[in-house]
Amino acid sequence: MKTVGIIGGGASGLIAALYAHKNGASVTIFERKDRVGKKILVTGNGRCNFTNAYMKSDCYYTDDTDFVGRVLDKYSRADLCMFFMELGLLIKDKNGYFYPACEQASAVLDVIRNAIDDTDIVVKTDCLVTDVKKDKNGFTVKTEDGSKLSFDRVIVATGGKAGIGTKEIANGYDLLKSLGHTVSKLYPGLTQIKCEGANFKALAGVRSDCELFVFSEENLIIRQAGEVLFTDSGLSGIVSFQVSHCVAELLDNKKQVLIVLNLLPGFEVEDLKNFVMSKLLLQSNMTVENFFTGLLNKKLNVEIIKLNGLKPSMLVSDCDKDDIVNAILSMQEFIVSAVGVSGFDKAQVTGGGVPTAELTDTLASRVCDGLYVTGELMDVDGICGGYNLQWAFSTGAIAGKDAAIS
Repeated sequence: MKTVGIIGGGASGLIAALYAHKNGASVTIFERKDRVGKKILVTGNGRCNFTNAYMKSDCYYTDDTDFVGRVLDKYSRADLCMFFMELGLLIKDKNGYFYPACEQASAVLDVIRNAIDDTDIVVKTDCLVTDVKKDKNGFTVKTEDGSKLSFDRVIVATGGKAGIGTKEIANGYDLLKSLGHTVSKLYPGLTQIKCEGANFKALAGVRSDCELFVFSEENLIIRQAGEVLFTDSGLSGIVSFQVSHCVAELLDNKKQVLIVLNLLPGFEVEDLKNFVMSKLLLQSNMTVENFFTGLLNKKLNVEIIKLNGLKPSMLVSDCDKDDIVNAILSMQEFIVSAVGVSGFDKAQVTGGGVPTAELTDTLASRVCDGLYVTGELMDVDGICGGYNLQWAFSTGAIAGKDAAIS
């Protein structure tokens, strides 16, 4: 019987434990917090969107999309749904986003914890692993209280830096580096973007559908469509989250980053011009602010009016018609400069990590025999929509099984 030590009791560590046990291993989980799976409870705004009908490698930032594709083929969305159904969890598909039917993340954690409680898997909470040594007999895991335990295989599943405050630690990367792995530059992902170029304090709380374009040195880097949320320091919301890793990396490489928002997606420029000209014929006796009513949120209207050198209280009849037309057309080209992103404490995922080239398709280390790496520790991070939880569960399940049988 193989002995498997799993460092980290999050999504990937818990499922790794169950699959290792199912395949005959004796398993011990080390979790530094007082309870396993706490991060699962806050996923999907507490509803736990754990996978997606469109589960493709192009939904991930990674150094090797082929590697991601092979892993997702090895343990797919269907495999994960079957796993949960076998644990007694009813699943709901909402427009391609998969949730527990009750839409409570606690249900996902509870069925996993119940499954673990029905085994002889040892769970050590409030137990920080400080060192892992490899020798000819396997691994020695040392904890903060000075205890040492021996294992044939070790799975490092600590998760990344996302959601961790400055006083906490993310020591999985240090453990892996001590065992011979490299770790690429880490970036906050799925987080807010800090911007300049508009009065964001006045726009805080405004939501708007949009197309968002990220440019660097006049080159289009990435495009996303969805809802943006304005904050007092920049942009938030899903559409902003999706590009935040890219923005963080560009800024770290000292690149200028411009974000262009089309706040009136779906409208052709000529149709918009014709609409404005017709409106001018009928409503030129009202104020500019009232003339803009119904186009965008009132706060956005006022900001765009001011950015175009107009005053909300002016009468339309006192303005140059071209200025009115151009102001409304600028709603399709609202330009701001990205100057930073929120830190890891506010991020939902970590970009960067262990290069996939240092791992096999079963998540086994190529540089340290008997070691496995899962989830967020790798240089793989997904967009919003259940992709990061699917990755955590897929890599954990594959690593757990392989650690038990290899």
